[in-house]
Amino acid sequence: MSNSDLAAAEELSRLSKATRLSRLSEIGRAHGFFRRLSSTHSALYVEEGDTLLVTFDAAERVIGRTKDGLPLGFRAVERDQVSLLNILGARQTWFRDEKLFAFFDELIDAGFFDQFDRILFLGLGPMCGYGALTYSVAAPFARVLAISPAATLDRGAAPFERRFRNAWSMDFTDRYGYAPAMAEAAEAITLVYDPADVMSASHAALFDGANTTRHKLRHGGMAIGAMLAAGGTLWDLVRRAADGPVTTLDFARASRPARRLFAPYLGKLIANADQTGHPRLALAAAEYGQRLVKDGRFDDAVQLFRGRLGGSAEPQRRMGG
Repeated sequence: MSNSDLAAAEELSRLSKATRLSRLSEIGRAHGFFRRLSSTHSALYVEEGDTLLVTFDAAERVIGRTKDGLPLGFRAVERDQVSLLNILGARQTWFRDEKLFAFFDELIDAGFFDQFDRILFLGLGPMCGYGALTYSVAAPFARVLAISPAATLDRGAAPFERRFRNAWSMDFTDRYGYAPAMAEAAEAITLVYDPADVMSASHAALFDGANTTRHKLRHGGMAIGAMLAAGGTLWDLVRRAADGPVTTLDFARASRPARRLFAPYLGKLIANADQTGHPRLALAAAEYGQRLVKDGRFDDAVQLFRGRLGGSAEPQRRMGG
């Protein structure tokens, strides 16, 4: 893509929802395609290289919360010269849409995925992680990186799930349904989750295939994707996952900067140390956060634990929230 194309894309941050979607359509027409598949789903394809990144995203995140208004993976088109297929879902669709099924059927029949040397499906969070894993069946031997994904919301297969009640009425038993089964054909699955988050851990346990490598990131909760992005290491992890299985050492190296610089993670670490009776560990984490992260709650936490260990007033604010 040219510099003028990228500049035009960056203008999305200052535009209305309708205009942003129109600009995405223009980008798609110029460099691949943009299709409104239904009232709740669209697909943007940007052709750039022999590696294809397939991302699943929520429209409210792209249009309402991101600074640049660009879908997940768009920056990789310029930075890494990869092609991008982004599936955008409006609201909590869980990508359960007959027209989306038909779109992937069409891609398969047209041999769309056969033209790429490498393919990585990427999804952050329960819904988008579910989408990446489920639709990876369309490109056998692709690789998948899923962070805190759900396996299904089917009550029979996941009776432990107590979130997302609005989606319980959806059918997760028909086509592109049960993610662990759909992902069996993937060459390598890298799955990241917080073992302390009961729901995330329960879903992760359902992915027990030989092609799956599970990595634990404590205190990340459902914000692991944001945590890795904030630490500047998400795309390092994406590159590693595109090359094959991510080893424990690979993951430790990729996630270390994120753990050190993400305030919510440090806050949970402090709260956990406090709750388990380790005030010195809590103080050490608070002092670390105070040095590296601009957040007044770390100052308060330092005062709190220094006071408990030998002398100053307790603060008003609390960490871990």
